[in-house]
Amino acid sequence: MIERMAKVEILGLKDVAIDAIDVIHDLGTLHIEDLSERVGQMENKRVTRMEMDPKFADHEATLNNLRSKVGDMIRELSPDVDELSQEDIRREYKALWSDNVETMIARMEKMLSEVERDTRDTVDRKADLMVELSRLEKYAPIMSKVQPLAERVARMQDMASIALIIERKYKAILNYLNEEISKLTDGECEIVASDVDEESTAALIVFNRRYLKQVHDFLAVQDVNQVRLPSDLAKKPIDEAVAEVRARIAQIPAELDEIDSKLSQVTEKYSVKLVASRNAIHDRLEAMDAVPNFAQTDQVFIISGWLPESEVPAMEGALTEKFGSKVVMTVTDIREEHDAEEAPVTLRNIPFVRYFEIIYMLNKYPRYGTVDPTVVFAIFFPIFFGLMVGDMGYGLIIMILGWIVHRKMADKPLANMAGFVMTVGGAFAIFFGALYLEFFGNALMKWLGLIEETASGAEEVKYLIGSSESIIRYPMDRLEGFTLFLGICLIIGFIHMGIGLVIGIVNGIREKNTKHALEKGGLLVCLTGFMLVLGKFGFEWWPSALIIVGALMFIGGIVMGGIGAGMGGVVESVVGVGNIFSYARLIAIGLASVIMANVANDLAGEQFKSGIVGVVIGVLVLVLLHALNIVIGMFSPSIHALRLHLVESFGKFFEPAKYRYEPFRKTGGEE
Repeated sequence: MIERMAKVEILGLKDVAIDAIDVIHDLGTLHIEDLSERVGQMENKRVTRMEMDPKFADHEATLNNLRSKVGDMIRELSPDVDELSQEDIRREYKALWSDNVETMIARMEKMLSEVERDTRDTVDRKADLMVELSRLEKYAPIMSKVQPLAERVARMQDMASIALIIERKYKAILNYLNEEISKLTDGECEIVASDVDEESTAALIVFNRRYLKQVHDFLAVQDVNQVRLPSDLAKKPIDEAVAEVRARIAQIPAELDEIDSKLSQVTEKYSVKLVASRNAIHDRLEAMDAVPNFAQTDQVFIISGWLPESEVPAMEGALTEKFGSKVVMTVTDIREEHDAEEAPVTLRNIPFVRYFEIIYMLNKYPRYGTVDPTVVFAIFFPIFFGLMVGDMGYGLIIMILGWIVHRKMADKPLANMAGFVMTVGGAFAIFFGALYLEFFGNALMKWLGLIEETASGAEEVKYLIGSSESIIRYPMDRLEGFTLFLGICLIIGFIHMGIGLVIGIVNGIREKNTKHALEKGGLLVCLTGFMLVLGKFGFEWWPSALIIVGALMFIGGIVMGGIGAGMGGVVESVVGVGNIFSYARLIAIGLASVIMANVANDLAGEQFKSGIVGVVIGVLVLVLLHALNIVIGMFSPSIHALRLHLVESFGKFFEPAKYRYEPFRKTGGEE
């Protein structure tokens, strides 16, 4: 059901405005209304948008800097936030929080200075080691490639060499370098290249030492990377340098592990405080960001918003206790204001129904003052799903998977709700599977000997109750009883659409919109009359009187629709009746599923007759086809059941809300 809301206005002296905002923020029940538009209309009354005191603007800048620091520290220490104790975080949050912003900032700066003191040198050292390791790992393969040539050059006192690293796609530049350096050195130059990996090539330029300055000057203006060893290695023989590089590469990981061990201790010590700081900063800034939504005069601040009626006494009590007569809250009767359309909507349903509010993640909430259709969805969605899947084996698997998702994803609302809905849907699939006596298709019926092959090769079902000629029979075979099931689906569709139209009539009456009520009532009368006429095609004994009554109701419904909505109502009454046939998908989707299951069983059965290899192939066919059918059985029935609700039923009455209830409260959200 839709929670009853109260519209309130809070007025108070400006010197307690920030404190009043903190009280409202702590309570976390007021949905704030942006007064910007109203302020624009009231400027002649000396009412303006509320502006933050300049000193609080400075505090906002400081808090933003602190948030950036805290975020950097959390990223550096990488605590597992999900594993932290929420109780510990709340305790640290309270220790850091203060109604006095300056006090709160001072506490955080003190805590952050402690973290910086304990982590700065360690973090810097880790960063240096990572850079060193990256550099050496880049040098090692290059040096290995040029080492043999460099050693030969080193033995030639009049020769020098320079190593380069070039991207392989630009390897052709070596020809250009060879030509230009040959000109500089009068031909006393040679370039030797070797691929280091898939992306880079190492090259060694060998030339007469007397041209060293000219070659260096030339390479300095070229788009090439010279391999420059660290200063402590540059003057050593290359074989010694290579050995030291390899030794250092092997040594650094141990040093990094030691640093990580120290950081993990720091993380354990400060992670709760850092997360609590992040949460407190977020909430304080959120309170400051809300200020421009309010209004003010020279002496008074004005806050307008909505909250559930049940929360009004708590809000009044908290403001009175804290501020006495300095702050006053008034409650407006929204029915008198005729602004129910602006009311934010929140729902209050029993736990079972609450999980089915997942539908509002695909659609807006119903408008305030109308009927909440969640309970309709909670009743009919599992029925539709179960009708279409209708297999005990599939239903059991879907129910187990849904329950696992529901339990494991408790912290993820969408997945948690979807898991619960699929669990209930799986249970209904088991129920209808029992009616159809389907367990992975016709496997159970074959095992029980209820399916026999006739002389012509066709399969014949042996009913435990009734026969193929009976209306009441068991099991209810979907393949043989298509006409019966089609009739059942149409009746379910009539009930489902009828409930939607009744809700539409109720909404029209609540809103005192007679024409709307007549339009929906006309379609309901039309639909009822059509079903009475349709009964003749399903039952030979159907009374002729009911056909006449149905025809009259059909015509009367069209007239009612025309009175309510003109020609549009007439068209809606006629066309809307045709929507009843959309519910035929309940049997069509189910038939596709059972046929695929039976095909899987038949194909596997044929393979089982071919020895051990055939058994292996048969099992693979059985598992793969049934697995595919289960996946299809989870998604296709869900989509079609949703469509029947959103289009065929909700489309007859649903009016979306403008706003969802989003109270101004402390959330400690991520930055």
